[in-house]
Amino acid sequence: MSSMSNVENLSPQCIRQVGKEIQDLIKTPPEGIKVNLNEQDITDIQAFIEGPAGTPYAGGVFKVKLVLGKDFPQGPPKAFFLTKIFHPNVAKNGEICVNTLKKDWKPDLGIK
Repeated sequence: MSSMSNVENLSPQCIRQVGKEIQDLIKTPPEGIKVNLNEQDITDIQAFIEGPAGTPYAGGVFKVKLVLGKDFPQGPPKAFFLTKIFHPNVAKNGEICVNTLKKDWKPDLGIK
């Protein structure tokens, strides 16, 4: 997983859109999710997700990271669990492997 910033590879329009989406997620987060803003690197998107009640993950808090590639938003971000988790859609390195982040990606999905 790369820790290098891709901000210099993104268009100003893309940076503005990502910034707006992050601000929206901070102001009105989805239930059980807290997004952290890195003002020095807008491509460093990290969040904490509470394990849903009634699941084996209940009571847990899981740290995730989105990595925006230079082709974002045409190409999907990569998403990783930084907290160790066992799930069929999570690779050993923490990469989240779901169709929305692969073959079903659409540029208008954004980071939400």
